[in-house]
Amino acid sequence: CTSPGMPAHMQSRSMLRPLELSLPSQTSYSENEILKKELEAMRTFCDSAKQDRLKLQNELAHKVAECKALALECERVKEDSDEQIKQLEDALKDVQKRMYESEGKVKQMQTHFLALKEHLTSEAATGNHRVMEELKDQLKDMKAKYEGASAEVGKLRNQIKQNEMLVEQFKRDEGRLIEENKRLQKEFSMCEMEREKKGRKVMEMECQLKELLAKVALSIPTETFENMKSLLSNEVSEKAKKLAEMEREYEKSLSEIRQLKRELENIRAKFAQHVRPEEHEQLKSRLEQKSGELGKKITELTLKNQALQKEVEKVSLDKKLLNQQVHNLTIEMKNHYVPLKVSEEMKKSHDINIDDLNKKLSDVTQKYTEKKLETEKLLMENDRLSKNVSHLETVFIPPEKHEKEIMALKSNIVELKKQQSELNKKCGEDQEKIHALTSENTSLKKTLSSQYVPAKTHEEIKTALNNSLDKTNRELFDVKKSFEGINQEFIKIKDENEILKRNLENTQNQIKAEYISLEEHEGKMRVMNQSLKKEQDANAEILTKYNQGQEEIVTLHAEIKAQKKELDTIQECIKLKYAPIISFEECERKFKATEKELKEQLLEQTQKCTVREEEAKKSKLENDKLKKEIFALQKELKDKSALMVNSRETERALSRKTEELNKELKDLSQKYTEVKKEKEKLMEENARQGSEILAAQNLLQKQHVPLEQVEALKKSLNGTIENLKEELKNKQRCFEKEQQTVTKLHQLLENQKNSSVPLVEHLQIKEAFEKEVGIMKISLIKKEEESQNKTEEVSKLQTEVQNTKQALKKLETREVVDLSKYKATKSDLETQISNLNEKLANLNRKYDEVCEEVLHAKKKKDEKDLVHFSIEQEIKDQKERCDKSLTTITELQRRIQESAKQIEAKDNKITELLNDVERLKQALNGLSQLTYTSGSPTKRQSQLIDTLQHQVKALQQQLADADRQHQEVIAIYRTHLLSAAQGHMDEDVQAALLQIIQMRQGLVC
Repeated sequence: CTSPGMPAHMQSRSMLRPLELSLPSQTSYSENEILKKELEAMRTFCDSAKQDRLKLQNELAHKVAECKALALECERVKEDSDEQIKQLEDALKDVQKRMYESEGKVKQMQTHFLALKEHLTSEAATGNHRVMEELKDQLKDMKAKYEGASAEVGKLRNQIKQNEMLVEQFKRDEGRLIEENKRLQKEFSMCEMEREKKGRKVMEMECQLKELLAKVALSIPTETFENMKSLLSNEVSEKAKKLAEMEREYEKSLSEIRQLKRELENIRAKFAQHVRPEEHEQLKSRLEQKSGELGKKITELTLKNQALQKEVEKVSLDKKLLNQQVHNLTIEMKNHYVPLKVSEEMKKSHDINIDDLNKKLSDVTQKYTEKKLETEKLLMENDRLSKNVSHLETVFIPPEKHEKEIMALKSNIVELKKQQSELNKKCGEDQEKIHALTSENTSLKKTLSSQYVPAKTHEEIKTALNNSLDKTNRELFDVKKSFEGINQEFIKIKDENEILKRNLENTQNQIKAEYISLEEHEGKMRVMNQSLKKEQDANAEILTKYNQGQEEIVTLHAEIKAQKKELDTIQECIKLKYAPIISFEECERKFKATEKELKEQLLEQTQKCTVREEEAKKSKLENDKLKKEIFALQKELKDKSALMVNSRETERALSRKTEELNKELKDLSQKYTEVKKEKEKLMEENARQGSEILAAQNLLQKQHVPLEQVEALKKSLNGTIENLKEELKNKQRCFEKEQQTVTKLHQLLENQKNSSVPLVEHLQIKEAFEKEVGIMKISLIKKEEESQNKTEEVSKLQTEVQNTKQALKKLETREVVDLSKYKATKSDLETQISNLNEKLANLNRKYDEVCEEVLHAKKKKDEKDLVHFSIEQEIKDQKERCDKSLTTITELQRRIQESAKQIEAKDNKITELLNDVERLKQALNGLSQLTYTSGSPTKRQSQLIDTLQHQVKALQQQLADADRQHQEVIAIYRTHLLSAAQGHMDEDVQAALLQIIQMRQGLVC
């Protein structure tokens, strides 16, 4: 019978001609030695690779720890820098408050100074010299206080400069820390790349090892081969000896056949002790079958292990792809947060603004010098005109009274001229501050003028002021309520932000390296809330100024009534005296020309009003569109996640704010319509006054006016002119403040745009992450199934090993088998079992490693999912806040534009009233000069009137230009101070500010 494990021709050759087995046995022995050497080399190489891998892992862990430590240090330094910046900002705010307080003190001192000056002039007219001396002492005290306040202002400016230098140093430190963080991130990415490369090398070496093990499993062990070889060689040598003896004995004689038979019997007995060849071949075939099956299973396990390793490589590649995508996302976020185009455009716009500011500064300095020269000329002309007036008064007043009045007036004029020269110098030096302080002077003048107003007008003014005070108190109460609601909402938002901080503490280390931290986000929210508060304060200021404007309109009405009464008195006085006709004809022509100009101005204002109404309608339509978009976004956000409750609350709060602001807009529009109606009434009153003036001119052609009434009219008209000028200045200041708030809002808008991400990109990133997560889940499920199959195969192999052990025990019970062969087979099987156990242990280790890697990948994936989810929430919150801030900013800009339009309308009204007052003044001047020069020729009178009127107009235009330029300079100075406080300052602007400071210091000195 033939064995199934070996072919038939090999069996016949081994049985018949066993001598020929020596050559193949030698070749197989040499091959086995080579394979052993290769195995040992591969084992040593694998051990070295494992050691290298461990070293690299340790190095990588060390570098990761270093990176984390550096990131923590960077965060700590950032926090320190943020705290220091906050402290500096607080210090800057304190310094600015002190500056404003010192400026307020200076303004109060100047108002007191002007009041003293007026009081001095009035007391000088009455002749009280003691009061004059006391007031002079008070003036000196006020000057000393003013110098002390200016010194405090200089100190505060020096502190502001030092704080700006510290802020710049902190910004440099922040940039350096950011660069170090980027460098560390690059090193970390390089270490990860090296780790991946070495992991690939280790995987390749393990594959080679598995292939060699498979080859060794297919080959026969060296010990069994040597045993077989020794047995066959012994048998061959014995058979050769016996054959030689048999031939010799056969040649000698047949007598020795019996001996040979005995020897044959002995040989048979020896062979009986050995195993039969058939049984040996059967056992051998069975063991070879089992070893083949085990080898096949080992090959299958190795193939499955290779497949698992390939899948692990795929997982690592997926992991790399995820890391690359996350890196790309971070780069895109950085690019979207601070785009290069926006920074370049901002730089260009800043350069253009700086050039414009430098040009404006040069123009202002030139105009300032020109105005100084013009003021000197005007003073000279004023002296000359005063001389002419005194000469005219001497002509038409009796000589005795004239001499007495001249003596009293000359003494007063000498003192007043001295004071005027000193005050003119100081006024020329302090023009910047005097224009701001004239508002309080006007209030004092109003009180003086109200003493000489009739009782009816006084009661009307009282009622109007009480109504306006009630309105302002109500508005202030509403504003306080809204402010308290905003504060409560701000506290809620703060609490919600703290809750979010606690939830995101586990993922802060990774987020800080790649995204914006919550502290920066809270800082931006605080800035936005502060800007909203500032805007609400600005709106409250605008409302108060609007109420003040209404009060001023009421006072103007009262003054117009007083002027009407004065005109009635003039008409009564005119009935007694007469005047020439030629001068009045010239006055009539001038009045007609002014009427034409007023009509043209009216047409222009009506056109402007229509344009503004159209703009208001457009803004309302845009508001409706924005509201619709906001409602659509709110619906989308409600469908997305349950964590948006906080954002919804903020949306509700902001919607309440928008509703309140819309209500304020409606109130302002109603007030604007009321102002329009009042304007129309004023125009009608102007027309009535024009008709009354024409009637007065007709009467003046026949009658004269006394000197005392003319002087009283002059004083009243001068007071009204000064009041109107001060009102103009106040309105211009309000307009400048609103422009500054608009610029701040634009800056906030740009910052929000830079710190926002578009929805399309966010959705694309989210879809990519979801796809990758699905792929990872599928791969994990497959790996778990494969691991279960492997465990089942391992259990099967263990059962087979136990079966083989039982078979070996059964073979031991048999007495037929030779002990030497049994021991040899036992040792062979034990070696095979030990090899199989080692392979199983290696496979189990590799399986555990794969499972650990899979778990690590799962953990990383979960962490990335959490990070991604938190980033999505932050992006959504920032986007919603940005949209809300944009809507609020647009609404506030529209309100500011409407308020600016209202201020312009008020300015136009004031200019019209000023023109009316100037015309009345010119008419009164003409009447007074006619009364003075009734005996002189008409040509001189007309020439003097023309020259005086031209001079007055030129002076008024120069004063208006000076006020405008001065306010522009102050606005530029304030804007640059604000930008300096925020940490934005260019060299040109610094130079310009230093020039302004030097000029102001020179003026103070």
